[in-house]
Amino acid sequence: MEIFGKTLSKKGVDKPEMEMVENEKQEYKLVGQYLRTKGLKMFSYNSLKGEMKEILIKDKKEVTLVIGVEGKLTSDDLGYEECDVDSRNIHFEALNLKNAKKRVQKYKDGKIKELCNLRLPSKDGLKLW
Repeated sequence: MEIFGKTLSKKGVDKPEMEMVENEKQEYKLVGQYLRTKGLKMFSYNSLKGEMKEILIKDKKEVTLVIGVEGKLTSDDLGYEECDVDSRNIHFEALNLKNAKKRVQKYKDGKIKELCNLRLPSKDGLKLW
């Protein structure tokens, strides 16, 4: 069996080594892709500890050039945003820290059902009519 470039045999594997490999597998799990709203910041809320923090978002400036029908180069993907998140926390967007605290309080009081307000990307795209 090969995991993360290490070849392991079933006979020579200790239980601590297998647990370490399983933990490494979970660390590299892809959480997902979401659509963001311009101007809002991203926050993370840990319901077990009751702590909230702002998440740093990194801009990735990459351009993919594609040869069009007439042989002209056109840009396909102009860039994207990326952030590191903890999958155990709840992630949401708010304008600032004050509004994020208000949103968490509404969630705790039961005024809103779900704290996460991120939108999933649609395959059909944005429809205006």
